[in-house]
Amino acid sequence: MFRVGLWIAASLFVAQVSAEAVALVGKIDLGQLADFKTAGPNWKEAADLEGDPRNETGLVVRTGKGLIVNQPGEGAKSDLFTEWEHGDLEFEGEFLLPKGSNSGIYFMGRYEIQLFDSSGVPTPGVRDLGALYERWDASRGKGHEGFDGVPPRANAARAPGLWQHIHVLFRAPRFDGQGKKVEDARFLSVEVNGYPVQIDTVATGPTRSSHFESEAPLGPLMIQGSHGAVALRRLRCSVPEQPAAHVGKKAARKAQEQIVLTVGDRVRLQRGFVPFQPYKRLYACSVGTPEGVNYAYDLASFSLLRVWRGGFIDTTEMWQERGFSQLAKPAGPSLTLTGAPGIALLETPDSDGWPVQPSPLFSSQGYHLEADGTPVFRASLAQLQLTDRVAPLKEGTGLTRTVKFEGSLPGWSCFLLLAESDRITSAGKDRSGFIVGDREWYLDFPKDSVHTPLVLPRGDRQWLVVQLTKANLDQSITYSIVW
Repeated sequence: MFRVGLWIAASLFVAQVSAEAVALVGKIDLGQLADFKTAGPNWKEAADLEGDPRNETGLVVRTGKGLIVNQPGEGAKSDLFTEWEHGDLEFEGEFLLPKGSNSGIYFMGRYEIQLFDSSGVPTPGVRDLGALYERWDASRGKGHEGFDGVPPRANAARAPGLWQHIHVLFRAPRFDGQGKKVEDARFLSVEVNGYPVQIDTVATGPTRSSHFESEAPLGPLMIQGSHGAVALRRLRCSVPEQPAAHVGKKAARKAQEQIVLTVGDRVRLQRGFVPFQPYKRLYACSVGTPEGVNYAYDLASFSLLRVWRGGFIDTTEMWQERGFSQLAKPAGPSLTLTGAPGIALLETPDSDGWPVQPSPLFSSQGYHLEADGTPVFRASLAQLQLTDRVAPLKEGTGLTRTVKFEGSLPGWSCFLLLAESDRITSAGKDRSGFIVGDREWYLDFPKDSVHTPLVLPRGDRQWLVVQLTKANLDQSITYSIVW
């Protein structure tokens, strides 16, 4: 959704600014190739994606409408341009990159915000997702050609093959009456997957591979087509009601005032209320790891609430002044999971829905810490004892979770919840993994496990679960969350 107050509510109007171009006034959707200038053969429309973009470098499409897809090849590497030109612009959309792919969005055809498969990159640079790409001058000497690029504040990239969101508030350069530039272009805000990767970032001039070498008050929006495959959808552009130069500076001051808790060379656990809809979780904690892969956990429901990479937690609302709300918020780009009870008793697998509250027979037994600080959460369900250990994957691309059981099962059917969404589909060559939601994250399940995940559809929701039986109770359940 677009932010209220930043958009002109009127329909799209255009004003003639030259014989060749018109300026955007109002707002417009870019949902099909007809909304752009004539596209080259590398650009196509599609209804959906098929294949395995997580592990393949190209995109396989299903014929239809809804997506704009770039599939570059020999002799087909053209960029995509809007018919209209813009100055100040608010841009929002979703993109999907296959493994190793590279693209970019050029504002005014000059200033690139990089789209790149940066999954697993510990310290992103000027060529990673969300960066203001560098300018280029060969005369500066070998190894020094690139300059004035700005890396993202954190790596907000999701794994390849997942849909990602970008929101940009751009302020065009200013010129005096004689056409002399008096103010540089600025990216007041660039958010990738809800996280501000750029705040009040200055673009001193056209970045490398821009369509124009000179600067001007207006220019077309350009999407790079020469480097790698990319799918796009729900693109929306609008002229901000106000130039809003103060927006970026205000956001920069707010970021500087945050009280961010950091992690050293051992795992760190911090108790605190965790914000979650429809209510904040009180008996919860946040866990940060030296690898920079973090999570929030609800002890009262035996569930992973949220996962994120980068900074640990923003404790400003816990420790500033009276700390009334006591909220511990992620200090890095996050992905929200389910707040539903992690284990439940159902009369039968066909029972309606999944319980909203933990069973009256469920009780949290706290946690103990391993030598490196890793918590192992403990709980009981009647006579069944459970432990829950969560740790980062070696590549930093996600978390692995191991749940162990001891004791005896209750009388009703007992299920462990792995994921909840409106859509859960099997994936991978052996179909042992799952895509959760509309390509929101992956769940990898060992193909040699004695446990078999089941998808329980209930109305417009689906639950991925494992049923516990006497035959498999002595075997732990291990799976990975990758995003």
